[in-house]
Amino acid sequence: MQDEFRGMLAPLFELREGPFLLVPVFLVPVEIFSRGMMTRTSYSFHAALVDAVNGQVALLPLKSVAVIEAELPEGKRLEARVSRQRAIDLAEEAARLMGKGKWTGALRYNSVMVDQDRVRSTWRVWKIEGESLIDSSTGRRENLGSLVASLLGDAGNPPESSET
Repeated sequence: MQDEFRGMLAPLFELREGPFLLVPVFLVPVEIFSRGMMTRTSYSFHAALVDAVNGQVALLPLKSVAVIEAELPEGKRLEARVSRQRAIDLAEEAARLMGKGKWTGALRYNSVMVDQDRVRSTWRVWKIEGESLIDSSTGRRENLGSLVASLLGDAGNPPESSET
């Protein structure tokens, strides 16, 4: 499964010196049509970044995510444990639950469409700096221990979908 991952998420800064951690991700474009009694009808485009190691999903605006076909920096490559179809299912479920955190979410319905032909498998590059990791695509800083725990803690059992 390692061979199907190509390119990387476009970095915000130049990747000069490592060490680096390379995490396989699936970029799943989703279209979300939301309607409800307490909210306006909306139609939005998002990119679901599905971590191929543990199945975590992050929804980002589609225009903020780009994949470049560049040579990857030298670093530790993690093994993908989530299949492409499972990643699509997780992205669809996350998009369906978007906006359900408030009490008005109970009155909201999200209809989700995934273009399976545009799903990409690529790499997310994290730069290791002391006790923290920096995501090269967003600039977000994570504590090294919490990220390793989240990557390795659930790695054996990616979350199951509530759909059948």
